[in-house]
Amino acid sequence: MRLLHSTVIAAALVSLCVTREIPLRVKQFQDRLREGRQCNKTLASGLRTSLGGPKSINNVNSSPWYYCGDYVNSTGSFMYAASSTAASGEDQSSKLTIDCNGTRGGPEDTGLCDRLYHEPAKSTAFQYLLKGSGIPVKDLNTYFHPYVALGDFGAGQRSNSDFVEFDPQDEVVEPLSLVAVVCNEKMFYGLWADTNNDTVPQPLVGQLSVAMAKMCYGEDAVETQQRLDASDLMFLAFTGTQATPGYYGADWGAETPDEFEQGLALLGNKLIRKRVFLGTAAPKGSLPGTLILFAFVAVSLVIYS
Repeated sequence: MRLLHSTVIAAALVSLCVTREIPLRVKQFQDRLREGRQCNKTLASGLRTSLGGPKSINNVNSSPWYYCGDYVNSTGSFMYAASSTAASGEDQSSKLTIDCNGTRGGPEDTGLCDRLYHEPAKSTAFQYLLKGSGIPVKDLNTYFHPYVALGDFGAGQRSNSDFVEFDPQDEVVEPLSLVAVVCNEKMFYGLWADTNNDTVPQPLVGQLSVAMAKMCYGEDAVETQQRLDASDLMFLAFTGTQATPGYYGADWGAETPDEFEQGLALLGNKLIRKRVFLGTAAPKGSLPGTLILFAFVAVSLVIYS
């Protein structure tokens, strides 16, 4: 029994390290992009990270974000979104748009969404899928659940002729599936739960729920609406049904946002080990997986001894 308890603790410690720090494979992948690796299959481009922002920030185009499908294939891998100017060293700081859709309330509700938008909450785009799923929430809570909005489409009128329409489902990214978010030199897991509809002034690459934004940049920065550094912002949206946590793959009984995010780590870490790679196929017995296994065994032995 003691060994089992020690093993659980060790697994939790390893998971904590992996999900807070950028995993080696993801870091290597991002470094390749920063070095100027080009996307061969651009799915959408000319995207922004905030609404109503200036056309340029320090004379830099503020719409360099894009979706890339180089690693999307029939067996399932991932679609990524990043900035084409991340390697330039230019200031890409921006006030990221906060997604306040879904439910509100609870101990984490600070009233930020009421101050930002002055309107009642709307449901998330995939709220209807929660019905009959067994998942014990009517909708995701922006203050509690780390989620993202990806894709630009909807039923409204187009804001301008430059609007970019893109649906990640066309690239086999399933609703409520797992997304790894690299931000502020860290990485967290969230769910694709919402979309950027076509009533907004500019096409967005992605929005963050309040919970996700605070994980990335800290509560004080988000609550005081500071300009947030988006220079390393990157989304890895995993494709296929195997990337959807559903009822059993998430800790729906979590008591804090951090606990919920950690509950996604088991699936998230597995997807990264199997799918994030620099070549055409994920190598077997890779170094990151070996390091994780070694750390797991080492911590278990220390605690048990």
